[in-house]
Amino acid sequence: MQMNVDVLSQCLKAAADPTRLRLLSLCSQGELTVSDLVRITGHSQPRTSRHLKILQDAGLLESFREQHFIFYRAHRQQPHQTIVTTLLSSLHATDSALAEDSRRLSAIRKARAQLAESYVEDEVPEWLELHEYHGDDATFEAHVTELLAGHRVGHLLDIATGTGRMLRLVGHLADSGFGVDLSKKMVIVARDSVEKAGLTHLSVRQEDMYQMRFPANSFDTVTIDQVLYFADDPAALFEEATRVLKRGGKLLIVAFTTREQTTLPAVSASVSVDMKAIMSWLLNKDLSVEQIDKIPGESLDISLILASKTAKS
Repeated sequence: MQMNVDVLSQCLKAAADPTRLRLLSLCSQGELTVSDLVRITGHSQPRTSRHLKILQDAGLLESFREQHFIFYRAHRQQPHQTIVTTLLSSLHATDSALAEDSRRLSAIRKARAQLAESYVEDEVPEWLELHEYHGDDATFEAHVTELLAGHRVGHLLDIATGTGRMLRLVGHLADSGFGVDLSKKMVIVARDSVEKAGLTHLSVRQEDMYQMRFPANSFDTVTIDQVLYFADDPAALFEEATRVLKRGGKLLIVAFTTREQTTLPAVSASVSVDMKAIMSWLLNKDLSVEQIDKIPGESLDISLILASKTAKS
């Protein structure tokens, strides 16, 4: 990936400072707030913010706002991603300043992980119970991978990501991507899960799944994993998912569906969705169903539906 002289010169000038190189290295390892970076580097908030602005103006960093916080991360679009990777690969791994930064970053991540674990224990038992209904994770992952075989996952979006399970399963196939959830606590849980999995090319954002702030035709792949049973307006959800999906992109829906001639426990019935209802919400002028896969369960089937957004005629 090549760039013109002026753009490359601006990037090199922005990075030509020890503190900014440290910040660039830290932001390549995950999403960090100004407060995080101040704690790690020991510099003042104004000085840190000034360095971050220089890096962002040069295109080496990008940022996003989440309530009262602004998160920074290394830019992941070309050609700037190549510049960042090249610069950081030239740094000595045993540099004392970088080693100390890594130690302090680990302490911040440990605190985040403890917070996420407390939310899992106190706030999300229903999500954990849903995971148990899936049975063997390897079997489920194999079915998902087979459905997506032959399709470039590319830029990925996981809607109502919850604990980030689908990001962990599909993230390694993606070039980049986002998980979104309206719950601030679930965002913290999913972000911790993605970081632990080493999926630094993915990001987790707080978003309303009915009104996401992504432009139309943004994603190559969109996943909706166990969301329909609690969605207030599934038709509107599919409409929004279709809006942000690129032409020719794939939409993967995962839902528990009722097995025929089976008496369901009450807890299972509460999370199941009728397949006919899914089809009525899903089918529209822009979507076509390509494949339906089912994993049989004791009382519920796990249905995986792969649809595509039709190309313009």
